[in-house]
Amino acid sequence: MADQPNLFSDVARWYAATTLALGLRTGLTQALLDAPGTADDLATRSSTDPANAARWADAMVAAGYATLDAGTYVPVEDVLGLLRGGAPIGVGPVVELLGPLGGLLPRVERAMRDGGGISSDELQAAFGPLPELVNAPMYEALLVGEWIAGHPVLESALRDGIDVAEIGPGGGTALRLLGAAYPASRFTGFELDQRQVALATAAAATNGLANVRFEARDGAELGRSTFDLVLILDALHHVTSPGRLIDAVRAALRPGGSLLIAEASLSGNPAIDAADPTAIIVYGSDLLYCFQESKTAESDGLGATWAGRELDAFLRAHGFDPVGRVDSTMGYAVVRAVVR
Repeated sequence: MADQPNLFSDVARWYAATTLALGLRTGLTQALLDAPGTADDLATRSSTDPANAARWADAMVAAGYATLDAGTYVPVEDVLGLLRGGAPIGVGPVVELLGPLGGLLPRVERAMRDGGGISSDELQAAFGPLPELVNAPMYEALLVGEWIAGHPVLESALRDGIDVAEIGPGGGTALRLLGAAYPASRFTGFELDQRQVALATAAAATNGLANVRFEARDGAELGRSTFDLVLILDALHHVTSPGRLIDAVRAALRPGGSLLIAEASLSGNPAIDAADPTAIIVYGSDLLYCFQESKTAESDGLGATWAGRELDAFLRAHGFDPVGRVDSTMGYAVVRAVVR
């Protein structure tokens, strides 16, 4: 149906993306990427039911993700090739998140009615490692070469050797990259989720990074004058008490220390941001995930779209002066701030 309304097109692409997400979760997408094949071939490679594999493969053709020639399904490389890697974001995890996000809709509905938000524990149980996997390629591509290099004072200090904390490191990708790049510095990640801490600790050990460690501790309990640099990377907007956290960071920094914070560089005005066709991914995931994690019955949450409107003013209100900013090619504002 040509020239269909946007609403109908959006629904159609939801079905397409959900079909792809199911393929990622069942192994059918990987089976198709490995080699063209019949529905039975794909079912055998993915250990799935042949009849369901056939329905999935037909839906992939209807979605424009595959072609069908004499019973053989062939991936459309211009589209599915992004799943092979090389993109500065985890494309597969972005798509795969549609599954748990869909499962959370009744819970989000309740949170929208009662205003109580959704706990980090509940969201972590639903998402597992997927959020970490979304950002990992971006950190690999940009963290050292753009985000840190764009703040020469930090790069020089890291090379000389300083004490660094990251609040909310998840599985520890960022600290592992920094630990490898700056072996003279010492890195500690503070993460509430003990499962994440165990995974991050094991990964650091596997990579031989004796200068990287993780603790299951609230980032608001850093102590006083214990660190030269504190990192909060794509995490502050998830926090239920951001002011308390930033006050704790200020107390934890030694004289001359810095806070490095990365947040989405959207303007926060949806009428402006809508000019970017990917803005709905941020605004939509904010409603379903980020904002709900930061919201409680007692306080309004930040969510993912706040920083463009309020970040500098927020930092100043808590005793910091922004002194440097990198506008990342991936749409993040990476701001360095020092204690006033």
